[in-house]
Parts: sequence; C-alpha cells; structure tokens
Amino acid sequence: MRTVAIRDLKNNPSNMTKYLANNESVFITKHSKPIGITIPLNDDTLSIGIKNLVAIEQYKKGAISLGKMAEFLEISKQEAMSLVNRLGIDWLDYDQKEIDNQISVAKRYAKR
Repeated sequence: MRTVAIRDLKNNPSNMTKYLANNESVFITKHSKPIGITIPLNDDTLSIGIKNLVAIEQYKKGAISLGKMAEFLEISKQEAMSLVNRLGIDWLDYDQKEIDNQISVAKRYAKR
C-alpha cells in the first residue's frame, strides 16, 4: 500500500491517480500520521466489498495471516483460500528450497 502526504496530494494529485490506476490502495497522511485511505474502484472492489477488500489488502501485505483474514471475513480457511485464488493472490508463500524440503519430508514419511 502506498502513502501520500496530504500536502503532496494538494500539489500533485496525479501521484494519487497514478497509484489508483495501477490498482494500488493509498494511505493519505498528515504530518506523517494516516488520516485516510483510498481504494481503487474496479470490478473486484465493487463485487467483494470494502470490508473484504481491507482484509485482503492486509493479507497481501503480510500484516495478517490467511486464518486471521478468514476469521475477519467470517468464512472458513478453505473459503479464504478459494477467494485469494480467484483474485490471483498466492496463499502458499514457499520458496523453492522450502518446497523441496517439504517434498523430502513427505517422501521420508511415505517410506515408513
């Protein structure tokens, strides 16, 4: 999520529109303290709703877990996985090394 100071918004509003056009939410700050938020309006935003969008944005930023997002949205973790999949958001945050390690562990247990 981007941050734009209110004085910068007054002097150069094109920064805000640039971020919104790139489908990015923006915190508006005054004296370095958040005073508001802008959210781009697109089909996802309108169909999901603002509450859901805020939870999803927090999940995308890594501020909350998938489970916490599901709890906030009052849906199951499986429904949350389905939601983020539909939106093209990765819910498995493993690098290749972690994936290889998990496969190795699974193979060891499969041999037992």
